[in-house]
Amino acid sequence: MKFSAFLSQLVVFSCFAYTLLGPHHLFAAEQKMLSIADYRYLPANEVKQLQVDGKQVPALLRPWLGKKQYGLAIIVPDLSARADAAGVTNYLRLQLNQLGWATLAITPPSLETPPYFATRADDINQAGEQNNSQLANQETPDFSAQQLADIQQQQQTFLQTSMTQLDSLGKEFSGKRMLIAFGESANLVIELLDKQGLPAPDILVVINPYSDIDSVNAQLAPKLAQLPMPILDLQSKDGSAASIATQSQRLTLAPANAPTRYSQQVLALDLSLKVTWDNTLKLIAGFAQRINKAYPNG
Repeated sequence: MKFSAFLSQLVVFSCFAYTLLGPHHLFAAEQKMLSIADYRYLPANEVKQLQVDGKQVPALLRPWLGKKQYGLAIIVPDLSARADAAGVTNYLRLQLNQLGWATLAITPPSLETPPYFATRADDINQAGEQNNSQLANQETPDFSAQQLADIQQQQQTFLQTSMTQLDSLGKEFSGKRMLIAFGESANLVIELLDKQGLPAPDILVVINPYSDIDSVNAQLAPKLAQLPMPILDLQSKDGSAASIATQSQRLTLAPANAPTRYSQQVLALDLSLKVTWDNTLKLIAGFAQRINKAYPNG
């Protein structure tokens, strides 16, 4: 089958699936596909399972290496990525172990796909009631406001359910808890921490945080500024436009002259480059060391 033909069939299936299942069940179906990802290339003792909505969801646990033992770094990749997402996410998962941090990378929530609408051929020439108040030059939204709210709630619930099970997995690694979140997952973390839906970590690292929902993205900076834990805010130039749009406000609203409370660092190069992965690692390790010095493990 040619790729174009396959793609056409995939779009038709997406239309049918959205119409038949609706956003909640389609979200569950996408997450199920992600949960059966093949991690057989990893040592068996690294691959753990969380139970979310009656399904097994992979989490990848690696112990700290060497004499330094600072605590556990929990890594939340961007939406729909694997726990071992290629690039800087997996680089941190592997390299933080040598700097005194055990790592626990979890499966993030699914990124909901936009609905597709199909019109039957025999309906084209039929008059219908006008139900679209948009102007001709406005883009049709992928979701209604209620659908967007429902999707975000499902994503938050998935993440919250996963995170509540992490204490038992990481209990052998005493010390601080550092939470590292990327992209839209970082926004979900900020939202949950803001309403105390997650236990507060000792250190929070957000990398290119944003929400695809404009109204939610507009509240990201104020909510981040109100969080009480030490925060390292990393922004790369190849981050999403929504993330770049809030960068200045995130810095402006953050506590001033509080190096153990908030630090924003703008990466010189894109996160697609391996040299930036190492720079990101050094920035995280340096900030964590600053916090450890100010608030030593007991």
